[in-house]
Amino acid sequence: MTITQLRYIVALDQFKSFAKAAEHCLVAQPTLSLQIQKVEQELGFDLFDRKKNPIITTKLGKEVVEQAKSTLKEADKLFEIAGQWKDEPAGNISLGIIPTVSNYLIPSIYKKLQSEFPKVNFRISELPTLTIIEKLESEEIDLGILATPLKISNIVEHQLYYEPFVVYYPKDAKEKSTSVSMKHIEKYPLLVLGEEHCFRHQSLKICNRNALAKIESGSVETLKRMVDMGIGVTLLPKLAVDKVSERIVPFQSPEPAREISLVYKKGFYKTKILNKLTNLILNVIPKEYHKKEKFKVIGVSIGQD
Repeated sequence: MTITQLRYIVALDQFKSFAKAAEHCLVAQPTLSLQIQKVEQELGFDLFDRKKNPIITTKLGKEVVEQAKSTLKEADKLFEIAGQWKDEPAGNISLGIIPTVSNYLIPSIYKKLQSEFPKVNFRISELPTLTIIEKLESEEIDLGILATPLKISNIVEHQLYYEPFVVYYPKDAKEKSTSVSMKHIEKYPLLVLGEEHCFRHQSLKICNRNALAKIESGSVETLKRMVDMGIGVTLLPKLAVDKVSERIVPFQSPEPAREISLVYKKGFYKTKILNKLTNLILNVIPKEYHKKEKFKVIGVSIGQD
């Protein structure tokens, strides 16, 4: 029985599908299926009921999966020890990141991830906050990047930077100035993201009102296009704005901002990767956003992105 076979078993238990498990493991489906069959032959019993759709893990299979997870964690520790000896991190890292951060952060760091972590296999998923927390607690992912503070007892928050909110006006707006307060935007319908996005709820906290117009599911780019059509105003994360425009205006001091952190479950041991990833991210974030002194941090409602 090999480490690779154990990874296949855990993946099939997670995804309940040979096709999805193979895609996750970056192998052909027949390869994954054959290797799992070899383990079942070696053990003398079935790990999965293939007659069900989705596939069901058998009672004995569940015990094997739990032991496989424990074994894989210890194997990853060996890779971490080897990386510390060689001063080069190695192993696997699953990273979940909320959409309103991933759209600008991942393009900025992806190539550096490959060059600075040549022996680390990163798997990056764009996920809402609640899903990231659930997957951290079930150890399906290792790290998350999201808005904090969360204040969850078994989740550690490693603060990275503070990102101000800015107002995005329609083209014909007459109330624009060098900085804004609520009185400048209260006459406009406020366009916000759907319920699954914490950025929506933070926007409503800042503006101290319910949305006059909203999108139940959508992206920051969709909001911007609606503003361009003159439907209302929206708030944007400052770092998602890629150009200077008189239609993009900061708030008056102290600027409302969100705290962005790397989060992980207590017991996370890949500290070398964590520290190096932290430095890599901070190197692409302007230094004026590294400290929170001049910002008013807006809290997060658990259950949203």
